[in-house]
Amino acid sequence: MYKKAFARKIGNNKHLIHLWTDTGYEKVEWTNFAYKECSEADASHIGLNGEPLRKTSKWSSGDSGLHFHDMKTHQKFLIEKYGTNDKVSTTHKELFFDIETEMGDALTVDYIQSAPKKVTSIAWYDKQVDEWGILILDTKNQLEHTKARNKEITPVKSEQELLAKFLEKFREIDPDILVGYNSDYFDIPYLYYRMCNVLGEDWARHLSPIGYVRETPWFKDQYIQIAGVESLDYFRLHKKYHWRDEPSWKLDAIGEKYAGINKIEYEGNLDTLFETDIQKFIQYNFVDVEILVELDKKLEYVTLTKNLSHKGKHNYSEVYANTNTQDGAISSYLLGKNIIPPSKEQNQKKKEGYAGGYLFCPKAGIYNYMFDEDLTSLYPSIIMSLNIGKETFRGRIKDADDRNNRLGLNDLKQMNPKKELLITNIKDKSTYITVENLLSYIQKNKWTISANGTFFATHKQSVLSTILTKWFSERVNYKNQMKKAYTAGDTGNGAKFHLLQYTMKILLNSTYGATALPSFRYGMNHSILSEAITLSGHRIIQESALIANKEMNKEIKENYVKQTVN
Repeated sequence: MYKKAFARKIGNNKHLIHLWTDTGYEKVEWTNFAYKECSEADASHIGLNGEPLRKTSKWSSGDSGLHFHDMKTHQKFLIEKYGTNDKVSTTHKELFFDIETEMGDALTVDYIQSAPKKVTSIAWYDKQVDEWGILILDTKNQLEHTKARNKEITPVKSEQELLAKFLEKFREIDPDILVGYNSDYFDIPYLYYRMCNVLGEDWARHLSPIGYVRETPWFKDQYIQIAGVESLDYFRLHKKYHWRDEPSWKLDAIGEKYAGINKIEYEGNLDTLFETDIQKFIQYNFVDVEILVELDKKLEYVTLTKNLSHKGKHNYSEVYANTNTQDGAISSYLLGKNIIPPSKEQNQKKKEGYAGGYLFCPKAGIYNYMFDEDLTSLYPSIIMSLNIGKETFRGRIKDADDRNNRLGLNDLKQMNPKKELLITNIKDKSTYITVENLLSYIQKNKWTISANGTFFATHKQSVLSTILTKWFSERVNYKNQMKKAYTAGDTGNGAKFHLLQYTMKILLNSTYGATALPSFRYGMNHSILSEAITLSGHRIIQESALIANKEMNKEIKENYVKQTVN
């Protein structure tokens, strides 16, 4: 199975794919392709809505009638090569690391790009061979080279020697995955730019096994992509997978909370510690790496990232983008069914705001009883039950644009049947229709209707409903295997299946979020689908809470009467 892929354009729609797999490294010349709408007689494939299509390697992004032309080159290559095979590579080499530098100014992009201060130490942990190492700048000759069991301390006389030796060690280890904390925004770019300053750019590029390093704008920061080395930043991973805010996102706080390890305490600043107590400084650098290692033992974000990335057929460092995994996973599934995925909507724009999750504010007071309600996979269940999807969307009641005027099926049934409503259809054309005729039309066509007055056809299952049904089944299967393993005392397989079911949980729950983004090819270039999900969730929670409250009050009253009688 693949570990990483990198594409470089070498001609018109022609690319050189650098591919690392369990069996080694290879270069593949590959021609990118697209599908164009054509006559039925010329068709070799069909689109999501049954469009006749033909595969072509001669196309440009401005052509009309294109399908599946706009996916990242390496991701499309991986989808074509591996299809729905989501087996994870077993031969990864993971390197956990942390750098220390002289104190400088505020860590702005300009400061990091200029990299004016010395790198004073670099510590790492090579997971593949269970070895720790540190290179430490020692201009005062305070240290000797030591190696005890699996830990090596190497003092050097100059920063040039430190960076050169680390580069040599880095090439020797040849890591597939580089793990740090805030490393995407500091450690990696600073190290690269400092190497450029001290060793020269040609040397710095040897961080990449193919000698290619690219600067990429990333959330308004300067992000460094080392071709052939996947960067996983535990700061970003925790923000992605944890979902909830933390009182502090500093490594010390996260390490204490989730791994039970604190950073080394010291007085003054790191420059002072470096000058006055170099042994403690070494310990400080090592502990920063140790926290990362222990965090991953507890949280397993690296393995989780591998699982998700192989589902979506993308590189591990691309897991942060909210639509990458869903896009690749759904597209792989459709292609396996000989259905060609659509292209993204051309006129992408920032989506307008829409109603989010339901927020209930209880009245302050003292209560004798409380009821806690947990609805399993609420948003995925709504998508599946209402058959929500881009290709099943049939229109909307315009009156529902007023968010104080929710229009679900029960609301329509309680209206004056002669009342006229403004309807917008699939072609964005509007017409007036009476409530009774609308209800008749919904029943005749077997449409579903969401709480924001949006209609969905049911003559075929939407791709979102289909894939979520599949993923839900997979999660149930993994949970059953997890329970079986733990019951049998097999904690290894129990933990394995727990992580697999959690992978499916993330896929299931994050698909709703993908529908809210313009970049999602299976969403719509507005917020109708997203709000259809959230407002239906509002209604379900409110109605179920009313039912539960009624039943609980009834039971409490009956018990009170029984106790009083007795």
